[in-house]
Amino acid sequence: MKKRLFLIMVLLLSGLLLGVQPTTAQGASRRVLIVYDALNPTVAGQQKLAGLQQLLASTGVATQTEKLSDYYAGQLTTKKYSGVVTLVNWPQGNLHNAAFTRDRQAFSGQKLHIGQQLSRAEARQLHAVRHNVYHQQLTVTAGDQRQLLPFSEDITLLRLKKGARHFGQLQPQNQGIGRYPYGTVVGHAGYLPYFESSGFSQVLAGQTIAQLFGRVQRQRPLLTVTGVTPYSNLTRLTKLASKLNAAGIPFAVSTTSVADNTSLRAFSRFTKALRVVENNQGVIFLQVPIVGAANRQSGPLLERTMVEELNQLGQRQVIPVGISAPIYWNQDKLFRRHGLARASNVLLLPNPATTTFANQDNRGATYPQTWTGLSLHSLLTVKNGRQIAVNRLKFPVKTALTVSLPTSQKRLTALLKQVTRLDVDWYQPQAQLRAKITSGSATFGYHDGVYYLNGSPVTVGAEATGVPNYHFSQTRHVALDRYFKVQGNILFVFFTITTMVLVVFLFLGRRIYRQMFRR
Repeated sequence: MKKRLFLIMVLLLSGLLLGVQPTTAQGASRRVLIVYDALNPTVAGQQKLAGLQQLLASTGVATQTEKLSDYYAGQLTTKKYSGVVTLVNWPQGNLHNAAFTRDRQAFSGQKLHIGQQLSRAEARQLHAVRHNVYHQQLTVTAGDQRQLLPFSEDITLLRLKKGARHFGQLQPQNQGIGRYPYGTVVGHAGYLPYFESSGFSQVLAGQTIAQLFGRVQRQRPLLTVTGVTPYSNLTRLTKLASKLNAAGIPFAVSTTSVADNTSLRAFSRFTKALRVVENNQGVIFLQVPIVGAANRQSGPLLERTMVEELNQLGQRQVIPVGISAPIYWNQDKLFRRHGLARASNVLLLPNPATTTFANQDNRGATYPQTWTGLSLHSLLTVKNGRQIAVNRLKFPVKTALTVSLPTSQKRLTALLKQVTRLDVDWYQPQAQLRAKITSGSATFGYHDGVYYLNGSPVTVGAEATGVPNYHFSQTRHVALDRYFKVQGNILFVFFTITTMVLVVFLFLGRRIYRQMFRR
């Protein structure tokens, strides 16, 4: 009898444990809903939204982005979301959605408000009192570090009570107004009166977001050289790599590549320069191709292009450790599936002026390690006295401080002098980075400074030897080639018929003309 009771208890406990696991997994997979009012170009609204998506992805938060006018009643209460972020880009528009306001008020998850129109109820959740400041230029500070923000016509600041956590301070130009917190977190509620997708503002906003969503970590930044292509000045790239290595500064290079014409000598020179980067303690992020035109049928083409680029680099001992892409790629289903998801390290860089989607779904994914690309130049006005205080910044997420490949010897010298004077404790890929990329039948890896191809260590030498070749077996097809072929056939038939008609008319006209003179 006792044994039977014991077995029953074990089965009940096992059933309870098994019943808990799916709920936990579902809770971990829930997204954060981003709701924005408008993409106001006068305040760089598109860039702010992209910067917010970038920070949340680097924090390890999956997102879904909705326009305020598209929100439907009950969307937040479906238990699909663990948090909600409200981004106000156009307060003058006075845009409202009664269903969203009501659902947000009743929502029990994390809530972050960015920008104007902070309600009285939201201020009460933050244990604060609202205070509007008009026509001021603000300075954001943290300790002894300061950075001047753009002029603000109207901004809502908070006077905090006890129990609030704040990150940085805002000091108006009028000293008599006092100081106010920049980022505020109280329990499951947070507030940022101003957000900019660069500079000191992004660093402090990242600290606020990491605190609110429970992912507080201090990360060392990775120096990353961007703007590298097969057509760049490769001599300048190799010189920069050797100088950084001599100065003891680890770094990464984000570079594009090609899938065609890889047998030319120019591609050999390009990969040889990248091997110099690898041999000087640098790592490579392969940047995704530039999208000119795409649709929902572009997935196989992107798959072939990415696989061919990776394999052509890999057979020449250039082993990328991650994929770099504009932020908007993480908001596209096809770009994520065929481009980003193949890598364990994804570097999100600022969007270009024009963005082209294939299958936009606004569902930002997370990856084992997601890096935020932040321009080093945007931080150089953060000063402690006369010294640039970048080395004292607390980066809450994995951050790649980006610098463009210098376009002249003078700029190369200035960049090296600037970087060495920063005295930053840089991220060490050789000691800290673990990477894996899948590429068709090949798998690239990186661990403890050693490169791997299909699980076997690869020794990077001056010349590409001893590495097996991996070729994609399927035939490449250029997008719209069938369309242009049919169009060419149609034009050929049209001009043929037109020519024949003209010849007939010419013959008849000649006969009529001769008969007229004969009469």
